[in-house]
Amino acid sequence: MRITLVISSLGGGGAERVISMMARYWAELGHQVSVITFDNGSTPFYRLGDNVRWYALNITKNSALWFDGVLNNLKRIYLLHKGILKTKPDCVVSFMHTTNILVLLATRLLPCKVIISERNYPKYIRERRIIWTWLRKILYPLADHLVVQTDSIKEIFRSHNRSVQVIPNPVCIDPERIKDMPEVLLTTCNKIVAMGSLTTQKGFDILIEVFANLYMHYSDWNLIILGEGDLKSQLKSRTIELGIEHAVVFAGRVRNPFSIMSRCDLFVLSSRYEGFPNALLEAMACGLPVVSFDCPTGPRQLIHHEINGLLVPPEDKYELEKALRSLMEKKSLREKMGKQAAKVSKLYAPDKIMKEWGRLAFGRMGN
Repeated sequence: MRITLVISSLGGGGAERVISMMARYWAELGHQVSVITFDNGSTPFYRLGDNVRWYALNITKNSALWFDGVLNNLKRIYLLHKGILKTKPDCVVSFMHTTNILVLLATRLLPCKVIISERNYPKYIRERRIIWTWLRKILYPLADHLVVQTDSIKEIFRSHNRSVQVIPNPVCIDPERIKDMPEVLLTTCNKIVAMGSLTTQKGFDILIEVFANLYMHYSDWNLIILGEGDLKSQLKSRTIELGIEHAVVFAGRVRNPFSIMSRCDLFVLSSRYEGFPNALLEAMACGLPVVSFDCPTGPRQLIHHEINGLLVPPEDKYELEKALRSLMEKKSLREKMGKQAAKVSKLYAPDKIMKEWGRLAFGRMGN
């Protein structure tokens, strides 16, 4: 079967990690897999594999005026249509809402199945142009299936498509990758680790404030933040203002976060909202005890409170500090929760998750 996966880029985000894994998985099963991106063809952050064809269309461009935006998107649709035609797909799978809309327009007259997927919590995403929200409602019914990651997101999109399916992210951690030397120098002290893009969504501003309070009493702990983003300089400046710059490590984007996380003592997710947090899932698979805001959506699906981790009310600094302190003080509790957390590896194994994707991609049209 010929499968074409479409996403804006193959950068270092969670959606990109999942789509790369899907491409490798299906290619290893003998399917003809192509990946189409909108970027300029720079080296992908995640490995695609030798059997996956990658087409970079180089159609990413910002538009200063709305009229330019319309013309640029018409050009994108045309070039995307040509790119998809070139791959001769039986099924097209698209990730992210703007890409989904362009794919639905580009495949209108093509005889292939189209599956689109939302990858975040839509109520918190504020579009610069309301037209994208409107186009969602108009065009999403044209897809054969709409895939979301949690039941609560399914409820939001129930009216957008006749076949809204819930498929969470898979997780697979190679034990050999855990043994690799970390890409950053790690201190010998106790370590809290967090991972994500340095954006408002991920709430690192909250985490830094909380860690500053904790550090006054637990100076033998460091905070390691994995990821890049627009707020990096602002967050670094805040650590200097709080006097904790020597205890907070901004490690940047790393190719193998597992070798770092496995050498840390606990993981924290401080996000204001999520779709289905890969970072949290991967930390748990590494056997780390976790603390997370009970934000929309995903953490509650992964964490059984006080069994494999701790959930605290969204954006509640006091409760986050309290939860972190309870694990920082008790190594035995960290070890107990970490063992329970590692069980997500079986629950979200690639074979199990990809079986659900295969049911949609290879099943009869409209099922």
